Amino acid sequence: MATWIITGGNRGIGKEFIHQLLSKNQTVITGVRFPEQMDFKHELLSIFKLDVSDSQSVTEFAQSVSQHTEQVDVLVNNAGRMDGRWQTIGEVDPDVSLDVLNVNTIGPLRVTQALWPLLEKTGNSKVANISSLMGSIDDCLSGRSYAYRTSKTGLNMITKILSVEGQDSDVSVSCYHPGWVQTDMGGERAPVQPHESVEGLIGLIEMQTIERSGRFFEYTGVELPW
Repeated sequence: MATWIITGGNRGIGKEFIHQLLSKNQTVITGVRFPEQMDFKHELLSIFKLDVSDSQSVTEFAQSVSQHTEQVDVLVNNAGRMDGRWQTIGEVDPDVSLDVLNVNTIGPLRVTQALWPLLEKTGNSKVANISSLMGSIDDCLSGRSYAYRTSKTGLNMITKILSVEGQDSDVSVSCYHPGWVQTDMGGERAPVQPHESVEGLIGLIEMQTIERSGRFFEYTGVELPW
């Protein structure tokens, strides 16, 4: 039985991750900003307070995890936020952009850094960063959405850096595009259902090894360009 940590498990694909992992009898720890608002409980699920944009909150979350378990097999950095997608240069709000970067780029780095000792101790552990095709520089054909695109491009670079550092610690790190998923963030027009996306993501994460570390995959298994 593996222990998975899912950030942002209160909605969207984070919530779907939890449901599918519990159905496989995996142990799940989730970090959410408002634990009291989680609408389900399970004997294999532990819920701790976490705001990935706040360093003190991340430190306290890591302490809670360390007191709860000595084993972290998989960390899924899923928590994120949008920027008011498709904004042009004239519509960009620098303060909002900084907040998006704080959550989407530095947030996963904070959480990974805080949990790194447990990941190293576990051995053959995995970090899966939920990125987006919108973070691919090669795929940026329509422009706009400056903050969100940049935040995911930054996350992809952090993934690559961590994958190099993780080689000596037996910690693999890769990033994943979940597809355009029908969630609160993705909207009703999105063509991919959450269960379809997460089923693919879990399968890929289970296949993740040091040899597949530092790479960028779609939930379908297709490798994406940086």
